[in-house]
Amino acid sequence: MIARLLGWRSVALIASVILSSLLLLVTGAMAVEKMQIATEQMSSDMILNKADASALVRESIVNPLWEAADKENGLKVLQYNSALPEGTKIEPAYEAAGQVTASIVSLNPSWLFMIDEMPGAHFAHPVKYVIVDAKTKELQVMETEWWPKVNGRQVFEKEAIRADPSLIVFYEKPTRLQKAVSNARMINPNLLATAAQCESWAVIICGFNDLPDTFDEDANGIYNVLKGLGLEDDHIYYLSPHADAGVDRVNTVENVQWAISEVAAQSGNNDKMLFFYSSHGGVDYLVCDTGTSAGGIWASDLDNWLDAITCKEMSVIVEACHSGSLIGKYKNGNYVPAQSDLTEDGESNRVIFTSASTDSSSYADVDGPDDPNPSDSGSESIYGYIMAFSEPSADTNSDGKVSFGEAQQYAWSNDVTRLRGDNMPQMLEAGLNRANVYHQCMDSQSGSRFKKPLYEVRERIRPDVNIEVNPKMGAVSKI
Repeated sequence: MIARLLGWRSVALIASVILSSLLLLVTGAMAVEKMQIATEQMSSDMILNKADASALVRESIVNPLWEAADKENGLKVLQYNSALPEGTKIEPAYEAAGQVTASIVSLNPSWLFMIDEMPGAHFAHPVKYVIVDAKTKELQVMETEWWPKVNGRQVFEKEAIRADPSLIVFYEKPTRLQKAVSNARMINPNLLATAAQCESWAVIICGFNDLPDTFDEDANGIYNVLKGLGLEDDHIYYLSPHADAGVDRVNTVENVQWAISEVAAQSGNNDKMLFFYSSHGGVDYLVCDTGTSAGGIWASDLDNWLDAITCKEMSVIVEACHSGSLIGKYKNGNYVPAQSDLTEDGESNRVIFTSASTDSSSYADVDGPDDPNPSDSGSESIYGYIMAFSEPSADTNSDGKVSFGEAQQYAWSNDVTRLRGDNMPQMLEAGLNRANVYHQCMDSQSGSRFKKPLYEVRERIRPDVNIEVNPKMGAVSKI
């Protein structure tokens, strides 16, 4: 009767759907059972549980390492929250130019540990991975400078994750780090006159998404300074993963190139331009991570993009570990012109300030009894440059305006990481005298005098928000 009403074809279709549904249920049940069997098999293959693996790493690796370590750097050890199955690939999040990334593949179920040897510093800096074979108790150690990827997925990549107590198995805080968070507030936006024959431009990039972070503080700080110096928003291209005031687009690599090309198309030969970048970094590399997509910019590519801007004065400020590699400068004072990507083509219109040397890491804000500038925020080496525009003492020649050279000198003098010998910011003049370079255009290059700070710094509390590049690989060793 039902067949007559619906037709044989309809009945056949219904029967097919029912059979397919039953097949899916059976297949799903089999898949769940297979996963359970695989999990049980992995558990049965494991001699070391999570706690035993942690104890083994502390006794074999961490305790001897901490005993010999520079206690001021601190030490943090993180353990991945679950065992890795056989065949898991562990590798650094970023790789060096011309180098094949070293990796470890687990031969049995294993536990992953990351030892951060400078937990107070920005990346890149010394890191170790320890892979503990849960079946044989064998330890493999890899030396690198970045957090790891597990089967292509980054882990421990965010500060909020690295601060999770459930993942920390050992932590000795760096004695140099007492972080403060502040905010810049404009109080006098129209202090300096603009000359008709000159226009000022800027490209500002917050290159990493990890709130609350110093990169965001740096970028917002320099944006506020430029607004106080009279630059309009249509002359400031601001890229960031955060929806801060003045931000035009998110900080993808493509958008960085777009922002530079926009300035190149609109600026003239008599103009001024500031390129400001704050992020993690490695040798000849700047991280460009939006939080949903990760990328990076090689120094040679950045130089090629900036070459399209034919302005009279170009100021370049880069906050990143190993950023001195962009200009071939080292911590011991050595300068290798052939390694200076930003000037090796004979550029004669640039002055460049980097937060670190080729062979040193930069830091977030560091305070302490020996810090000459405890009220600063942002990144330790660069934020002093920003604060110089609100400090009358930075105007060393008392002419009522702060030059690139005066701001750089103020940052240099107030950088406690440099004073302690932990880091060495770098500066390079390529055809320009830093004392005569300004971010704003001025009538007859004399400027207007200001009697008040361009902005004030006040304390603020920010909520915690969850927000990779060039490792120098060491050999993978077995213990």
